Parts: sequence; C-alpha cells; structure tokens
Amino acid sequence: MRSVSIVGGLAGVLLLLGLPRCGGDEFVSGSSSGTAGVAGGSSGRAGAAATAGGDTAGNAGSPAGGNAGVPVGGTSGSPSGGTSGGSTAGAAGAPTGGASGSAGVPGGAGGVVVAPPPNCGDGNVDLAEGEQCDDANQTGGDGCDARCQIEAAPTCGDSRLDLANDEQCDDGNHHAGDGCSPTCQVEEVGAQCGNDSVEGHEVCDDGNLTNGDGCNPTCNLTGTTSVFVGQPGQGGFVDDATGAGIARIGGSGALAADAQNLYFADSPNSRVRRIEVATGAVETIAGDGNQGWVDDPDGVRASLGAVEGIATDGARLWVGDQSNCVIREISLTPPHAVTSVAGNGSCNANTDGVGSNAELMGLRGLIYWNGIVYFLCPDGPTLRSFDPGTGQVTTLAGEVGQITGRDGPGVRTGSSGNYGHFVSPRYMAHDNSGVLYIAETNGNRVRAYNTVTDYLSTFAGDSSCGYADGVGTSARVQRARGMTSDGTSLYWAEFNEHTVRQANLATADVTTLLGTPCGTACSGTCTGGYAEGVGSAAVFNGPYDVLYHHPSASLYVVDSGNYVIRRVQ
Repeated sequence: MRSVSIVGGLAGVLLLLGLPRCGGDEFVSGSSSGTAGVAGGSSGRAGAAATAGGDTAGNAGSPAGGNAGVPVGGTSGSPSGGTSGGSTAGAAGAPTGGASGSAGVPGGAGGVVVAPPPNCGDGNVDLAEGEQCDDANQTGGDGCDARCQIEAAPTCGDSRLDLANDEQCDDGNHHAGDGCSPTCQVEEVGAQCGNDSVEGHEVCDDGNLTNGDGCNPTCNLTGTTSVFVGQPGQGGFVDDATGAGIARIGGSGALAADAQNLYFADSPNSRVRRIEVATGAVETIAGDGNQGWVDDPDGVRASLGAVEGIATDGARLWVGDQSNCVIREISLTPPHAVTSVAGNGSCNANTDGVGSNAELMGLRGLIYWNGIVYFLCPDGPTLRSFDPGTGQVTTLAGEVGQITGRDGPGVRTGSSGNYGHFVSPRYMAHDNSGVLYIAETNGNRVRAYNTVTDYLSTFAGDSSCGYADGVGTSARVQRARGMTSDGTSLYWAEFNEHTVRQANLATADVTTLLGTPCGTACSGTCTGGYAEGVGSAAVFNGPYDVLYHHPSASLYVVDSGNYVIRRVQ
C-alpha cells in the first residue's frame, strides 16, 4: 500500500480526521459543521468553508480559544481557503491553551460524524456499502483510510496520470463531482441512471436500466461503435505514423493503456504496438516479427513469441510471452529496451523464485496494481504475482493439476485439502479495490480473488455452458475472455457468442452491452460478422479483449475476426 502524508500550512488550520478528500473538497457550501476543538484548546464551532453564494465560514475554537475558519487566503474550497462570491473565511487562532473539544465533520448537518461503512475493516470490499477498499484495518496512511476509502497518492492533482501510484485519473485538482475524485479515482457512475434526465457524469439517460438499447445501465456508454484501428477483414502488419487509417493488425491480442496511448500486444505478429488515442497513429515499439526469444536494447530488434497479456505502470510494459513462458519487460523510453525478467523458458513446472529461477506454466492475463504484476498460468492452473522491484514470483491461488473449480482460500492461508481451484484461468482485471477478477474461460465463470483475505470466490456464472443475463451465479457465461473495469462495472468479451458483457461490481448484475448472442455457441454454431451500430445492433466476430480508457471515456474492443480495434462511446 502506498503511504500518504498530509502537509500542514499556517498555524491554527483545523485538521479533520476520517475524510478522504483533500484540497477544497473537505468543505461543502452553505452547511455548518459540528463542534470542534484541538487538544489543549477550548472548543468552538467549525463552519463550512465559504463558497460562492454568500455564506460565511464559521469559527472553530483553536487551542488558545481563537477562531479558525478555512486555511488563509485564496479561493474557497481549496487548501488556501479565502473568499469567493462575497463570502468571508474565519480568522485563524494560535496553537496554545486549554481543553480539547469534540470533533465535527465539515459540511455535515448538525455536526454528525460520518461513520465508516458497517463492515469496514473486515478485509472484504463492500462496494454496495460505499467502501472503495478494505485492507482489514481502520488505520489511515496505508493507502486505504479509516473509512475504507482509497487515499490520494502524493502525485494526485498534478494533471499527470500516475499509474505507478494507482491513479485512475488526474484532472489537475482535488474537487469532487467532476468525474475524477479528490483521490484521483474515477467517481462511481450510475447513481441517478434511469430517471430520463442526463445528470452529473452521465452521457445518456433513456429512462430505463436496460442494456444494449442506446444507453447502458450506468449511463456512461451509449454503446455506439466505430473502427479505431485497422481495416475490417484485412489482417496483416502495417504501421501508421499519422493516423491516416492505413494500419493493419494481426487480429487477436491484448490491450493496456496510459493517459495518451493504448498498447497492443499483437500476438499473431509477435509485436507490441503503441496507438496514440488522440490520432490513431500506430507505431511498433518492440518485436521484429520473428517468433523467438531474443532480448535487445533496441525494442524492434528483439524477438517475441505469442504475446498473450500486457500491463503497464506508465514507465514500463510487461508482456506475457506465452510461447517462451517468460515475462518480458519493455521500457517506454526509446529505443524501448526488451529484457526478460521472470521465467527461464521451461513451461512444465509452477516453481516460485526470483527471475529466471521461476518457472511458468503458460502466461496470460497480466495486470498491474499496487506495485505488483499479477498474471495467470492457465496450464497450472494458478494465479501468481511478480514483484518488479525484487524479481520474486509467488503463487497466490490455485493448485497444480487440480481443476475442481471450487471456491476456497489461496496459498497464503489455505492448505492442499481446501485450496480454491481454477478451471482454465486466462484473463484478468482489477478495480483498484484489492479484488482481482478472473475470466475462467473453459470453466464458464468469472472468479474473484481478494488480495487481502486471500480468498477465491465466484463472481458470476454457474460453470454451465450457456448464455443468460442475470445476477451472479444465476447468469451464464460462455467462455469469457479479455476483461476490464471502469471502477463501477466489469466488462468482458465473450468470444464464441460475439458479445461484450457488463456486470455491476456492487450487485453482480450481468447484462449484454454489445452484440446479440446466438445462444448456440455451446454447439459450435454461432457465427460472427461485422457491422457498426449501437448496443445490440453492433455485430462482432470473436471479440478477444476489452479495455476501458478513462481519459477518453471509451471502451476499446479487440475484434479479432474482423482484424480491427473498435471504439465504444
């Protein structure tokens, strides 16, 4: 977990505990907070920060009995406080003197302290109760605060997306309600969805929660598709330096992203391509097109195998080289040096160890979260981790040779008699909460692994081959593949049914976002096609991977049979 420090300003600033907001978002216009005092001082009233509309910030008893409003100077609601729209901030008192008072919460009605969610601290992330994280304690400063809210990284608010510190967005401020939270997490969408009025961060609202009809159940996607990269039906390898629409891709592959670019592990071409989101320009940064295992300081002189997973921290890429059973690291600084960092080419054992001492049984589904690369060995079948700092590879869940698919503890807390087991785990996503979601392709389920409690459970699907929308295990999932999350929902590709599914993370309600299922894929008779459209009217041919890109508010789909990457808005 990342550590967070709060830097103090002028004397007498009232420090308010238990709120994840920083900057101006601690204060709400026009509300007074409860009584507050500072240890060693006389208690007083803490008013909300003055904001536009003519409200006056209240006074708080400082240790010397002085008055403390918002921090001094500047505009209202920011760390510098001050006046806005004719409102006046209170004066600051000096830090000396008498007895402490009781703490109020800024912006609260009548001084009501905002309590943590009822199950905060149990290690399970209860999204429906308002938790964003749960690290099994109620201690702040460890990345997950006392109210189970994600804490801001030191870089939050600098207008640069810092993936290494798990930022999902960074809009250059610490304001709530603008789509990017004060802790640089994408704010939850869908709370008002279905009332037939486009509000807040909604891009649509058609008065219902039906998916595939031009507005999804969270009102953040209309489901309108378009070609982003490639030419429908024309595979191959062509870069496109200017975004002129001439690029060709191999079809299947995996996606990762930073703020400006998508990175495509183009498996048939044994290359890694960079795609500029703003223009669609495509450039190869690693791989010479020859399947092999050759590292090189110049990325395009290195040889890669079938690349089946990709992840980034914004400075490096990690690619799962499925053919060679090694993790390759690619620098995002030109000339994009390629280095093997884990595995030794042996694909027959699930041996933990450092660097080349580790052995990997297949390699798919790479993701990066909280300083660690997580990946799947489908031939194990196991979930494992790679620490870029030490090179250590560790098995987290699953047991070699065991494909019972049962729920149960991972390696850290379980034993060979009760481990949770996988059936062909191949793709993975996370939502920044500490829970990893895993597409169990041949097991026809979506699993969830809690990194805090070390428990493997079933999120959706009943393991039966079929296709049905529904909640949790009442839904049927047909060979799920690539996965992604926007923080509110999980999305995944269903390759054989030629659809893209959406599941609400808080409720596990599974619906169909894109395409119309055949319902016959289990018998092998479902045929794909190609058509741009909206929601259920769009037609796909073997969707392979999906990625939600927060800066462009778009979902990208690798449509393998049509040799294109499609954009969904």
